[in-house]
Amino acid sequence: MSKSKQISVIGIFSALATVLMLLEIPIPQLVGFKYDGSEIATLIVGLMIGPWAGILAEIIKDLLYFAIRGTDVVGLIMNLAAGIIFVGTASMIYVRRKTKMRAIISLIIASILTTAGMALLNLVVYPPYLHVSYAFILQNYLWIIILFNLFKTIADSVVVFVVYKKISMFFKIENWEKKRIVEEKYESKNLPR
Repeated sequence: MSKSKQISVIGIFSALATVLMLLEIPIPQLVGFKYDGSEIATLIVGLMIGPWAGILAEIIKDLLYFAIRGTDVVGLIMNLAAGIIFVGTASMIYVRRKTKMRAIISLIIASILTTAGMALLNLVVYPPYLHVSYAFILQNYLWIIILFNLFKTIADSVVVFVVYKKISMFFKIENWEKKRIVEEKYESKNLPR
């Protein structure tokens, strides 16, 4: 895929991720937690182009979201960390050998690492930020954080697994080049007159 095509794909999916992040859905059972499908778009970029592209799309998405909503910086950084762990891990594993089984394995490992990583980050960041004790977070919120991140990563993984192949085939430049070669082969100069 050419550099200009990569930049275009990253831009398109960063914009889509921002829109998906703006369409956040509150989870009634988990007060203060909202689901957004923004990592679906950034993960697709990461799987198509590579981990660096997915992480770049994640950064662009969060910067655009901050510019639009001007939200809490700590929450935004935590969202960025979750996205980088999830998208970076899944795409790093998948890119080495692009098979269906490798995709499943990469999504499972990325979901587990994101859930564990965000549980640890929440334990480090939120007690001083919210002026509460570590024991309070451990007793009251850690299980909610784990459930939320597990739910979010699994939901995003299922959606990406279902739609990835069709979307990647549409954006692959190799398919367009093959079509151009076939068209050139059968142009009027090659046909009898």
